[in-house]
Amino acid sequence: MPLDPSLNLNLGLPVTYDGPVLTAVRQLFKLPSFIFSISLERPLFFTWKMVPVSIRCGLAKYGWLGYLAVHKKLIGKATALHPSLSHEYAALTTLMWSARLIPMSLYRMRFGLNQIECNFPPDKSLRKEKISERNGAVRGIYIHSQQNVSDEKDRKVLFWLYGGAFLAGDCVGNLGLAESVAKAVNCDVYLAEYTLFPEGSIIDASKDVEECYTWLVEESGRVKSGDQVSVLGISSGGGVALSLIQKMAAKPKKYQPRAAVLISPWVHYDWENLYPSLSENAAHDLIVTQQVFNYVLPCSPQMAGGVENRTTCSPLGKSCEGVCPTLIVCSEHEATTDEDLALFDKMKKQGVDVTLHSYKYLCHVWCLVPFLPEAQETMGKVHVWMKERVWA
Repeated sequence: MPLDPSLNLNLGLPVTYDGPVLTAVRQLFKLPSFIFSISLERPLFFTWKMVPVSIRCGLAKYGWLGYLAVHKKLIGKATALHPSLSHEYAALTTLMWSARLIPMSLYRMRFGLNQIECNFPPDKSLRKEKISERNGAVRGIYIHSQQNVSDEKDRKVLFWLYGGAFLAGDCVGNLGLAESVAKAVNCDVYLAEYTLFPEGSIIDASKDVEECYTWLVEESGRVKSGDQVSVLGISSGGGVALSLIQKMAAKPKKYQPRAAVLISPWVHYDWENLYPSLSENAAHDLIVTQQVFNYVLPCSPQMAGGVENRTTCSPLGKSCEGVCPTLIVCSEHEATTDEDLALFDKMKKQGVDVTLHSYKYLCHVWCLVPFLPEAQETMGKVHVWMKERVWA
């Protein structure tokens, strides 16, 4: 569908992304971006990661608060995609808009997603266990969050799958975020590590996740069955999560998870027949910008494990019959809107107990930004759904 003409694109400036002004600016950014990438980028990013997490979190928090105060005073909501959005979302839009002009790279994506921890500092009081089992096929971090559980049959575990377009994302960057959900719904969390591209393919990622999940149910000693486990997947992690629950639906009941939460799931990888929102909504999505889309799309054939897998590796194209109760969270204006709504419709038709929480004007995975009122509202509803529908 065409872009809504009422949307306030490009900060309300009288320019378009493909127009002569921004095209010229993008060209100007190419050379300095390249020079930065081969000279200063890695040393600066490495130095930043060496700073203690508590200090990085403090700098991020108070830097944001100062910036927000100035933005409210001088700009208000003038740069917001829609006037109904919060002052915080308008300020974030201004802050992140320049990213659509700067070339993307694998290193920048991986560094950026690793720094999610700056918004969610890990809780030092919770015990964290590094997992490496089945000769390295099972990897990740297990967070012991649930308290006062004397019997393993009473333990609840959230099986966490991070996002990053299959190119980025990691357990460390998601630790504090996962802990925030675990504490809200009273459960442990297993953050499963899976192979990214170009080290492997989407098929490899799916196999890794299945190994991690079956180990948790069969050998970990933490749970007796999948009924004690709920799956949560974010973006590409949502796609892997969907693939997992589809596979488990075909197995004995012991393996079937209790429920699944899919946040802005990326579930369709046929690069020759993409849903319109993936490219069209890049015009205003703060995460999946035009630069991200243009970087990821050429990788798609190899990411899928070869051209022959173009139509077979997408979980959206597979049956959802028998999968566990599922919550889908998405925005009507993000990159994955169309495929998420298609997944909801498919699940409903195939008899799945599925719930959709959709929101307007928000970007991909907006709920990972804790200082946004919109994110707080969304995650609050996710927590309620899990407590009332999953572990009541």
